[in-house]
Amino acid sequence: MAGTNDWPGAFTCTETEADLSVLNTATRRRVILIVSVMLLAFSAGHIMQNVLARDMHVAVRSGAKEVERDLRRASQAPGLPVPPAATLTPFKTPEFAPSDRITDDPPLPEPPQEDASARPLGAPCRIEVDAIAGDAGLIWLEIAAPCSGGEVVTVAQAGMVVDWALDEDGRLSVDLPALTATPVVAVRFPDGLSESVSVSVPEAGRLTRGALVWGGSKVLGLHAFVGDADFGAEGHIHAAKHGFADLGSTTGFMTQLGDGSGAMAEVYTFPISATSVRLLAEAEVTSQTCGRIADVLALQSDPLGGLSSREVRLTMPSCDNLGDIVSLTMLFNDVRLAAR
Repeated sequence: MAGTNDWPGAFTCTETEADLSVLNTATRRRVILIVSVMLLAFSAGHIMQNVLARDMHVAVRSGAKEVERDLRRASQAPGLPVPPAATLTPFKTPEFAPSDRITDDPPLPEPPQEDASARPLGAPCRIEVDAIAGDAGLIWLEIAAPCSGGEVVTVAQAGMVVDWALDEDGRLSVDLPALTATPVVAVRFPDGLSESVSVSVPEAGRLTRGALVWGGSKVLGLHAFVGDADFGAEGHIHAAKHGFADLGSTTGFMTQLGDGSGAMAEVYTFPISATSVRLLAEAEVTSQTCGRIADVLALQSDPLGGLSSREVRLTMPSCDNLGDIVSLTMLFNDVRLAAR
């Protein structure tokens, strides 16, 4: 029995040792695994710490440079835009020459110098136009414009428009035939200013007048034939043989108006006692008139005080016809009156 009891006990002891052996083996493996994991973790941590620390150190150093550079740029870059009038750059007062220095009170601009020829010393610029009735139904016209010397003025009366140039003192004196017994004479200046004056000319009621008006220099000529006169005869009145301004004359007289600076006119005056008068206009084809176009106005008074007008446009022949004469016979009505 004793042997039997020893065997089970021995068997039990053997199983326990076997279990312990198995347990020890498993435990050793677990410990080895844990230790291996710990060693691996420790090695990995050591490696990461060294590598990342080195990389981080480089990154920080690089970042410091960038930050330092950015700070340096920020300190150098301006903030908000500064207006030119408020620049931060120190201003150094420039040195000026004595003649360039600016005083507290700048000199006033000098008044413009007046042209002595246009504004005579001591002469006012007031324009004066006077008209006085003269002999033979004429108007003595006086123009004084001291500040308009040399300018061309336009004189208008009852549709007749003529241009003259003032002298250097701004004066003009002309004899103007009155086309009516109570004419109004208007004088117009280049700047648009105009002056008008009226005058009574009783003698104009005893006269008959024919006027020929055109623009530009001499183009036309007015011819009057008293009675049965022909070209060149005693009763042929024209610019070259103008007659005399005398109411006692039986042939009348011719007046030229204008100086060639603009519109011109010729006016024939004859007494109503004339038995008959024939008027016509002629134009010679010259190198100055050939090919020109002229607007022509014919004015004619009658014994009753009326005034008629007729306008035509004259086209002169070409320059191949130099020396030819163009006659305008239908501009005026023949005057045939019984002597009183």
